[in-house]
Amino acid sequence: MLNPKKYETKGYMHFDHRINIEKVESYVTDQEKVAKHSFLPFIFYVSSYDKYIGKPNPDRNNRPIDDKEREIMYAGHLDGFIYKYYAEQLNTRYNIITDKHKIDECSTAYRNNKKRHSNIEFAAEVINTTVNYEEAYILVGDFTKFFNKINHRLLKELLIEVLDVNKLSDDWYNIYRSITKYGYYEKSFLQTIPEIVNRINNKRHKSYFKSLREFRKFQRMHPCEYNSKKCGIPQGSAISVVFANIYALYFDIAMKKLSQQYDGIYRRYSDDFIIVIPKKSKNGTTSINEFKEIEKKIRDISDKNKIELQESKTELLAYRNKQIYRMNDSEKHHLDYLGFIFDGQTVKMRGKSPYKFYREAYKLIDYAKKIKYKKNLSKLPYRKQIYGLYTDLGIDRGEHGNFITYAKRAQKKFDEISPNTTNLMMNQIKNRKKKIEKRLGVRIHV
Repeated sequence: MLNPKKYETKGYMHFDHRINIEKVESYVTDQEKVAKHSFLPFIFYVSSYDKYIGKPNPDRNNRPIDDKEREIMYAGHLDGFIYKYYAEQLNTRYNIITDKHKIDECSTAYRNNKKRHSNIEFAAEVINTTVNYEEAYILVGDFTKFFNKINHRLLKELLIEVLDVNKLSDDWYNIYRSITKYGYYEKSFLQTIPEIVNRINNKRHKSYFKSLREFRKFQRMHPCEYNSKKCGIPQGSAISVVFANIYALYFDIAMKKLSQQYDGIYRRYSDDFIIVIPKKSKNGTTSINEFKEIEKKIRDISDKNKIELQESKTELLAYRNKQIYRMNDSEKHHLDYLGFIFDGQTVKMRGKSPYKFYREAYKLIDYAKKIKYKKNLSKLPYRKQIYGLYTDLGIDRGEHGNFITYAKRAQKKFDEISPNTTNLMMNQIKNRKKKIEKRLGVRIHV
């Protein structure tokens, strides 16, 4: 029986109605039904958000932010359950093959055998290892539009290998086909259709159409877009992230082998990767020129595995005398890895994290004040959200708590895993109570 907590009903509107996993479990787990299942088109939109850049931006009123966009596609409700179920099966097979090739610790994102670990533990491990090397060379890299550039033919070959079959079964082929030759509608287009707009505005309606028959009629009149290219998978489905890990299988194997030649470590978190090589090891001393040769080898490995590296995000760094230096100009710098900044001595949460925490807190408080004034209320509205999200009263909120919970966990884990660095996560938000109280204009009793 599938765990309802793992298969939560999503709240978004789609072409089909929301449904509980208990009602469709027998369908989702039936190979014959999945083999013949007609997957709905994805809904596509571009998520725009502010990216913290650490310096004034004239285009944004000198605020230290810039625009960042991410393409998202989300599946229908039943489709989402199918993708989730097959992603779990595939992840288990992926665990077996990573054990076989001894790269289990290298691939860290979206794994179902690392549930008690997150970016915090992975970052702390790498930073602690770097410090223990005393002197080291670091290469941080990023794949260019990883999901958009996944080669379908290579993905299929790797999928067959991981599943340990001679050819894909009908159900797996249907899954593979739906993810590589996916159909989609742009959300902005759907929001121009009067009938759909009416259903969106009517809170009683939970889907864009009364029935799938009505949707198919709409689809005949307004055919969806299809991915006709020989590469690319949608970013947003549960199985896409497992496909992405599988696609990088031989990249990971080659990178692990390369790092071991120099007694170093290699880690990849989705499309972000890092390799750290000690300057001195049992195999001798590695020079800067040798490390630059390692960079060339990494480019060869990526080319061989049809993965494109993003030049602008590739950094070569050196760690010595408890400082981080850029290798190209020997200027003091820092390692930016999985949301944490390491300058050679101290570790902080990336600047955008505290910045975003306060910005969103102030935004909600200001909005609450505006509503209070507009409606002549005696008490400030949205108090529960404000206290829950932005004060210590919300530390135990829900399953994950709030940002303060995250900062406390990061502090605790770094102190345990990386004891030789000065970890300043809680120091970054030490004045949180005063700042929130000042914006609210009232004292908070925590």
